[in-house]
Amino acid sequence: MRVLSTTKFTMLRLVRNYIVLLLLLIVPIALLTIFSFILSGMTNDEGNPYFNETALTMVLTFQLFGGSTVMHYLNYDLFTLNRERMFVAPFNRTMYALSIMMFGSIFSVLLGIVLMIYSQFALGMVWNNWAWTIYLISLMSVLSSIVCVIFTCVVKKFKLAERLSEIYGVGFVMLAGLFFPMPQNAVFDFLGSYGNPLTLSIGAVRAGGNGNWAEAWLQANILLAAIVTLFLVMIVVGRRRLK
Repeated sequence: MRVLSTTKFTMLRLVRNYIVLLLLLIVPIALLTIFSFILSGMTNDEGNPYFNETALTMVLTFQLFGGSTVMHYLNYDLFTLNRERMFVAPFNRTMYALSIMMFGSIFSVLLGIVLMIYSQFALGMVWNNWAWTIYLISLMSVLSSIVCVIFTCVVKKFKLAERLSEIYGVGFVMLAGLFFPMPQNAVFDFLGSYGNPLTLSIGAVRAGGNGNWAEAWLQANILLAAIVTLFLVMIVVGRRRLK
């Protein structure tokens, strides 16, 4: 229960991390604004604005990098500068690490919601189902946090862990074919569809918007299964690192 006393402090640290706010809020807002002007009036074959698809992709893409905040504070508090102080603090370090992960994920989700609000009310993007989209944003945020915690616990050199988190984010963006078309074979087809959290979340939102809830839940549940599996891995490697 003593970990709960750190809640206010943790949230204040997150809100005052101006670099994170710049990279995960200001930059996407700037990009959304630029693309709204570039794609203004352009529609696809179904008559839907191109900007709607771009905004959806961008909001979910930035969730891939939300876990970087979690790994920064875990490394700072438990493995480097504050390590000795935390080891004598009167609360469970595992629970403290989980609280950082939880609040970091919530913070990332809130930034995603701010992007949704901005894109709809300032740029004219129409989100068909807010609750469903926020659910997918939440899954992406939690998955990113878990992956980054695993990198932080497994890799002793934090700079390498940071690079791995960047590879995780940029890699799945590339495998989704957002930069350039990927080779056509079974491996890349899988990593660009059901093996890719970004394409799964985008596909789930699209399917839900089209009323295909069976496919929407299938893709969302694949993400959820990945979260549960990696959460168990995180608990194992986290406890070993905190010993």
